[in-house]
Amino acid sequence: MRTALRRAAAAIATATLVLGLAACVPEPSAGEARRDPAPSFADARTTQVDRDGDQWKTADVTVDVPEGAVTTNVANVTVGAPIASADSGIAGEVFGTPVRLDTPVAFGAPVTLSWDMSEVPAEAATAAALVRWDDDRRVWVPEPGAPAVADGALSVQMSGSGIVTWATAAIADPAAPPVEPVAPRCEDAALPDWVGTAADPDLARPESAVLSCFEAHQSDVLTIRTRSREATSRALELTGDAAFAWVTRDDAGERFWRIAAGLVDDEATALLPPGAGVDVGLSAGEPALRAVARVDTRTATVDLLAAFARHVSLGEVPDPSVTGLISDLYGCGAAQTRPLEDAATVSELGTALTACAAELTQPPAITPDAEPAQVQGARAVAAALRIGAAGAFDTLAASSAEALVAAAAAPPGGASWTVLAGGEAPAPGSWAATCTDVEADAAALFAVLAAQPPFRSPTEDLATTPAWRDAAAAAVAPLAECTPDERARFASRLPDEWADPDAAHVVVDAIAGLGLSLLTCDDLFALAAPLAKGFHELRGITASSSSRVACGWAAEKGKSITDRGVTSRVEVWVSRENADADEVARRRTEAEKTELGGVQKSDALDAVAGYAVGAYVPTGLELESWLPGYRIAVTTTSSNDPAQWRMPAGIAAIENIAEALTTG
Repeated sequence: MRTALRRAAAAIATATLVLGLAACVPEPSAGEARRDPAPSFADARTTQVDRDGDQWKTADVTVDVPEGAVTTNVANVTVGAPIASADSGIAGEVFGTPVRLDTPVAFGAPVTLSWDMSEVPAEAATAAALVRWDDDRRVWVPEPGAPAVADGALSVQMSGSGIVTWATAAIADPAAPPVEPVAPRCEDAALPDWVGTAADPDLARPESAVLSCFEAHQSDVLTIRTRSREATSRALELTGDAAFAWVTRDDAGERFWRIAAGLVDDEATALLPPGAGVDVGLSAGEPALRAVARVDTRTATVDLLAAFARHVSLGEVPDPSVTGLISDLYGCGAAQTRPLEDAATVSELGTALTACAAELTQPPAITPDAEPAQVQGARAVAAALRIGAAGAFDTLAASSAEALVAAAAAPPGGASWTVLAGGEAPAPGSWAATCTDVEADAAALFAVLAAQPPFRSPTEDLATTPAWRDAAAAAVAPLAECTPDERARFASRLPDEWADPDAAHVVVDAIAGLGLSLLTCDDLFALAAPLAKGFHELRGITASSSSRVACGWAAEKGKSITDRGVTSRVEVWVSRENADADEVARRRTEAEKTELGGVQKSDALDAVAGYAVGAYVPTGLELESWLPGYRIAVTTTSSNDPAQWRMPAGIAAIENIAEALTTG
């Protein structure tokens, strides 16, 4: 049985004791953790339970003292005032209603305490820990083990005296605040003497991820101020072997981002948080310096961890346990190496973080002499890990996947800047193309072009500068060593790689003159289908120069142009020619008089100021077409069925190729 007592004197004495002890504990200084909320029993009823035991329920606490648990005259049980939420600065937390058990000896059978958790978010409820009030240190210390949470209630069994309740993370919206980017400001227009050109992302790019400006920090150090325009993190990386002279952040920002920067930054990398900025210094040395703000598994891990920190209410007060948590989880995520190509790769990252949290769920050790702030940090980390292990990272990855994949796929030219050293400019065609590394070749080509004296002004609109087109024609010469497919791939990606896409498009036009790099043999096979449908690649046909594409197809599989036994074949040559519309018109006039079977009727070729001549020959067909800038030649050869090809099919193939050249 139980007896409910309200003893005014006892309540006053208890309140006085609590106030007295609180007065002995100094208030925290700025930047230090705030004290835990102390339990209050000032207005509570104390229930005395004898050997018969009893069970009763208050607003949210159920007490079950079984018969025989009390082995003395009585034991006292007091349910205190609700605590609800509290914020130590290390983390925001939620506490249950405290319960005080007072018995001179251990209970003969466990006393069960149950708290109603129906109003607590499910993931927070399952992450809750039983905590015991340490009156000396004025802190709630987690008890070993995990309490049972089932059917909306958290239950524990107590064997002796103490003041206990539960604690868990305060669940919050993981969404980041809206990004409001501020353009960087550079005061000194005069750059160090060693700088020849400095180019930043073209503001005309709607997808530009960063904004940058340049100024002199010292006489020999260039300052680049870079600001993010996006809601995703990026890692600003110098390419090659260069290193930053220094890295600073005017506004260090939230504590999480300071921790994250310490994990990502190195001598050539600086973390660029969402909507924030970083300033770096460059010293003279390399002739060309380029930095690209990338999105990869490192930065995606940082973004997921930032959302997680908001979700579990990690705060601004420094704590080694929290720092260790973020560092350990970052190591697990950053170890993933797959590119962020689709939602599945982001999901894999979330799965890796979930698995890592599960491995780390053993809470940090709390020693009897640990400072209160250390206890608070360890308690917050333990709750966060349980929430992470229960699937929070999987949910965050699913909600973030679209934005992360889109940011990773954005053109690097809109997230980069380039600095070129001054001095004597190299010859435009003096660089060497790798043909396989588009990023490296794009950087090298820009470096040699932008270093030319007419283009060294960072405010120059290169695309509209007449000399730029002429210089581009000379600078693309090294790409002649690449295959047509390699040139096609390079030309298609160049506008994305450069900060100035308009200037890049001029260069793409110049590349087309090297060997019709935008037209491959696979393309020509599709275009020549009226003649070559059902045929197979014919090896060994090579172009005589870089301004020509030559392809062939045979009726038999696996044949070379030199093989015997090729019964039927189609060959196509497309070349870049210095023939404008007037020259093509002149050639047409001559062709109407003398060449082959005369000019063939074609409205499609007339529309592009071109023409075609063609004739039947004993082995098949021969056709030649001219249009401004191009010549197309087609031959069909068969030893047993030359009549399989008809002139309309040949003209249709020519028309298809001409359309691709003039629209493409």
